Amino acid sequence: MAQLIKLFDYISRYEVDPYRYPSQFIRLKRQQWDKVSNAWENNRFHTVMKISEVHPEMEVELEKQPFLHKVKKRFAKQELKKQDVKPLINEMATQDEELQFQFTTVPKTMDDLKHLFLDYIFKFQVRWASSTLREKSAVDQKVYRDQLLPYFMKRLPDHYLLMYRPIFKLKNAPVELEMILIGTTEVYCLSFVENLDNTVFTGSKEKFWVARRGEDERKLLNPLISLNRTGTVVQKLLSTQEIDLPVKKLIISRNGYIDYPFVPYDITIYDKRSYEEWFQRLRQSSAPLKHAQLKAAQVLLSHCLTNSYYRTEWSETFDEE
Repeated sequence: MAQLIKLFDYISRYEVDPYRYPSQFIRLKRQQWDKVSNAWENNRFHTVMKISEVHPEMEVELEKQPFLHKVKKRFAKQELKKQDVKPLINEMATQDEELQFQFTTVPKTMDDLKHLFLDYIFKFQVRWASSTLREKSAVDQKVYRDQLLPYFMKRLPDHYLLMYRPIFKLKNAPVELEMILIGTTEVYCLSFVENLDNTVFTGSKEKFWVARRGEDERKLLNPLISLNRTGTVVQKLLSTQEIDLPVKKLIISRNGYIDYPFVPYDITIYDKRSYEEWFQRLRQSSAPLKHAQLKAAQVLLSHCLTNSYYRTEWSETFDEE
């Protein structure tokens, strides 16, 4: 899962220590997946479920069981309550409530388990990208309804660092940028032009592009405007710190077509004809985190605008994790 290091203007754990948290996330995720998958394979999934909640399908199965067996189940359940069983994902909490996930359903297959686990890790990443131990930002519920954000996070490897529509502070003015994906060898600035399936977007250097689908036609603001702004800001900040990572600007339409005969030389287009091949290359890449990559994240995060408030539920005696 790609790591969400910045979300809009929310405060982020990665701003506190961009060198520590990426590797910590990878380690925790692997450890907790090993524990959860092992529990599921060995029929011990109750150790990662809320004991007070029983899935409806489990209720049906209990009704089918003999009376004596149901009594044994009840006593076993009471014993688990007495033991105050904690979810496996909570074992590494270390004064951090953000790791206290609890499963409330039993997946039927390993694929179901993977999807359930990724759903929890996605929420965990949103928490890390909107809080520190002392501060937090108010998360808009649209974040959880967004389809593009979880699509990229859940499908890309752990070593990709994602900044989702961050707001930079440049010359005392806020500037909203496009999605920024920091890889081990390249930094991608991504702009998406998407509508209904098979929409054709006609690109140009004008202020507006044209989107056509059948007889329907409409205009949309030229995505190159915000994409070029994003690329310029990222390139300038990295160059100032002598970070040698190529910055690539991409326009993407996953479900449509982009017709741009004279596309600028520094812009790459991926539409329905070519997107999947490019995306699969990203997914199949395997590499450890690089120093230049983490330094790039640090530089970019240091110029982001942040709005947050103090977390009164945490004691001031806690040291920053």
